[in-house]
Amino acid sequence: MRFRTALTAVLVLALALPVPFAYPADSQSQPISQAELDRALAHKLSADDAARDGIRRLLQREDVRRLAADYGLDAQRAEAAVGTLQGEELETLTAQAAALETQLAGGDELTIRMSLVALLLIIIIVILLTQ
Repeated sequence: MRFRTALTAVLVLALALPVPFAYPADSQSQPISQAELDRALAHKLSADDAARDGIRRLLQREDVRRLAADYGLDAQRAEAAVGTLQGEELETLTAQAAALETQLAGGDELTIRMSLVALLLIIIIVILLTQ
């Protein structure tokens, strides 16, 4: 019985000791100023706009429009929907658009076609979901 009490006391101490040290950063943090918040928001909006511009540039390319038309996809409609992209969708499509830009500079045509069709389909699905 005594062993059990000693073991309980050791366990309680072992679990209780780290608690005061678990949150030292919280005690030193200070509130964010409105100017800092405004700068962070402006930076995020600027980054999102730049990402959308990259996707639009890709969709405005003549070779991309031809490929889209070959598959019966409307690149103009996809381009118009780019403004509705946000969050994870925007990040994913931005990465795909950047990869496609690189591939179009000298990549395998089959890979380019497949990537482009996937990108356009995702954008068109987003269009349909937002309507």
